[in-house]
Order: sequence, then C-alpha cells, then structure tokens
Amino acid sequence: MTDQPLKGARIVVTRSKKQAASLTSKLKALGAEVYEFPVISITPPESWQPLDDAIAGIKKYDWVLFASANAVDAFMARAEVVGIGKEELDFTKFAVIGPGTATGLEERGIKPSFCPTTFIAETLVSEFPNYPNLQGKRILWPRTNVGRPYVLDKMTEAGAKIDVVESYHTSLPANEEDIADRLTTLLWKNVIDVITLASAQSARNLKTILSTGLNKKLGDRNLEVPIGKDSFTYALEGVVIATIGPETSAAARKHLGRVDIEAEVFTIDGLVDAVIKGVERVSQ
Repeated sequence: MTDQPLKGARIVVTRSKKQAASLTSKLKALGAEVYEFPVISITPPESWQPLDDAIAGIKKYDWVLFASANAVDAFMARAEVVGIGKEELDFTKFAVIGPGTATGLEERGIKPSFCPTTFIAETLVSEFPNYPNLQGKRILWPRTNVGRPYVLDKMTEAGAKIDVVESYHTSLPANEEDIADRLTTLLWKNVIDVITLASAQSARNLKTILSTGLNKKLGDRNLEVPIGKDSFTYALEGVVIATIGPETSAAARKHLGRVDIEAEVFTIDGLVDAVIKGVERVSQ
C-alpha cells in the first residue's frame, strides 16, 4: 500500500472546530485534500451551577460516567473552579466510553475503573459492573444536551439513581447558512469524494444544513435537479459516507439515507482506516 493512500481524495470533516484538527491532520498526512465544515458547535451550558453543585457533592456518587472527551474537559475545569482536587475525586469511580475519553482522564492522573469493550451505549450498559443489579448506586453523568436516552433508561430500570447534568451544549453552528451554501455548492459541482461523520449528532445536523442549502439554491433557481431525482439524494450521489461506528451509522441511515462504510474500530484512527477502504473501493 502506498504511504499516501488518500492522495487526491477530497474529504469533508464535519467535527467541531475544537475537535477537527486531529482527524484533519491524519487525513492530510495520507494525501487527502480536506475541507473542514463543522456542522456541530460546542459551547458552555447556559449555567455552570448544576455541574458545580454536583461536583461539590462528589463524595455521594459511586460512579461518574463520561461519554466524551468534551465532558471530561468541562468536568475537570469546573472541579478546579469549585476547589475539588484529585484527593476528593478518589472517593468515586469513573466509567468512560472510548480511548479518547479515557486518555482525557489519565492525563489528569485519574485511571478509569471501567471502559466497555466496544464504544457504544448498549455495551456500556451490558458490561457495566454489577448490571443489572444497580440498586442504590448513585451515578453522576455530565454530558451534552442531546443524545439517546438508552443508558439513562436501562440503568434507572436496574435500580441506579442517575443525575444527568449538562456540562457542554451541542448545537448547529452560528454560521450554518454560510456552511450550507459552500458545502452544497461543492457537492453540486462533484468536488467532494468523502464525508466523514464522527457522531450521530453530526449526521442529524448535516441533514439540516444540507436541506437549508438545497432549499435556498433551488428557490433561487441556482440548481437544477434531473427529472425524477430527489435533490438531497442527488447532491450526495457518488459521495462516500464514512461513519465512526454503529450509533452514527444508524443516524446517517435515518437522516442521510445511507452509509457506505463504517469504522471497524470506533475511534478516529478507525474512521481514517474506513475512509481509506471506502476510497479504495470506489477507485477499483
């Protein structure tokens, strides 16, 4: 295999501005031409008070659950503000989904007590220590404002008391219309070869953004769709949709109509490997 298997491939990275650099640099190192279109905006919650209060009372929790590096960053930053150090945090256990989330803790001197074998909600629940007997367990879950209720529902059914606290806010980017216009133009001109999706919310937001761009261009008569073709499907025709894992794939199928390739290992490196395979498949 060549050391630049993505040479000439034109790839869209949809991660937030804060998170895009890692994926972008890996793709560029493999020869890709990368377009960053952050379809997700990560901002602080409306108020830090609920998270601060939860951290101040950290000793009452048996577990703290993190499903993203963003949650780790927010939690640890607020712990410093509240005045809670590693000594107090040693009273509880930490559960994480994924190596990136685990690394975020380990870099701060905290070793996770549990990480599921695969980085999806179903495995987190089924492999969680003592599940399905969680009676009386207190769990703090700092997380974003969007996402599936699966973990909360299943662990609550098993007897746990879970305090879900918003630690960061996920939304459409403020420049949504500008991204919609530029991305739609590139797709319509067949400039894009691959779109990468690293979260289910990315798939949902991409649908919204593309719909905004298509509706405007069709309304302005800047686009013409062949008879019998749906504009959304037509815009993505010939573009490889690559996802980081099954939850993202499920959202992509629902909102974008299909998935072309899914990472075998649900990490950024796994997503890069999937992109390579997707590009190779198209070029054969």
